[in-house]
Amino acid sequence: MEPTDYVARLRSQASDPGREEALRRDRAVRRRKIALGAGAGVLVLGGFGFWLADVTGERPPYEPYSPQTLHEPSWPAAWPYSVRMPFRNSPASPWAEGADGIHLPPAVPSGKFTAKDVTAVLEDVKTLLSETNVSDGTLAGEAPTAALALLDPRGVDAAVRQDMVTRFDPEEAYPHETGVRVKGTMTYKVSPAGELVVDADYTFVHPLVRAGEGHEVLPGVDEVARVVVRRRMTLTARDGKLVLDAYASEVANHDCSAPKDGTLHPLFAEGRWKAAQAAEGALVDPYDRARALPDGPGHCVTPTRT
Repeated sequence: MEPTDYVARLRSQASDPGREEALRRDRAVRRRKIALGAGAGVLVLGGFGFWLADVTGERPPYEPYSPQTLHEPSWPAAWPYSVRMPFRNSPASPWAEGADGIHLPPAVPSGKFTAKDVTAVLEDVKTLLSETNVSDGTLAGEAPTAALALLDPRGVDAAVRQDMVTRFDPEEAYPHETGVRVKGTMTYKVSPAGELVVDADYTFVHPLVRAGEGHEVLPGVDEVARVVVRRRMTLTARDGKLVLDAYASEVANHDCSAPKDGTLHPLFAEGRWKAAQAAEGALVDPYDRARALPDGPGHCVTPTRT
């Protein structure tokens, strides 16, 4: 087509009286399509928001509304822990397992004690801590008789002796196979009286699976609860025994109203949430190791986290 013919046609279309009406109709159709698309988007988002409010607003925060749609590492902290990730959201996740977390300080000659003497006492303290807090048999309810025999019975009453041991009722809950996470410190010194004195302060985090059936987070995936136990003690080596000079303990996420039967009773997601709602005092961070423990055994606290 020649350029002159093209220009002539454009001028002819511009003077066509129906052209303006056609353009107006076209613009109206496009505006309606945009409005309908936006309206549909609002309805979709509004429907999703209504669904989300419905499934979360009427449910307690510990009850997952759709766990299969989220990767477990991103589950909210209030949701149950599972056997797949027993230490999800826990500061204890990178801690050492079991007795490996009870580190001994370097033994050096101190006062009248050789390095070998110091090592022997430190090993006894480690045995006492590990056999009463991380031994499989003890956790399942056995009495750590040999470990407790390291203590001088004088000055250790039955209540303290029982409190020093972490046990669970196997008919209620059993330890998860990942094991106990442990962190703490052990130091020693020679007292003015020339005796070797050891200070130990350790936190033990126990993942527990509820015994019996019907407590799954997902089909085939059981729930896990974590109990945090902290023990602080001062022991003096004397005449082949460990004399307990000072002792304090604290347990978090244990049913504080349970009978004192020598076992700990873990709180799972629902119980943990209800305990926090009913707590009269301030909740405690059991991982704050800078926090001083009150003297004495058996302090049961409601934790901010486990």
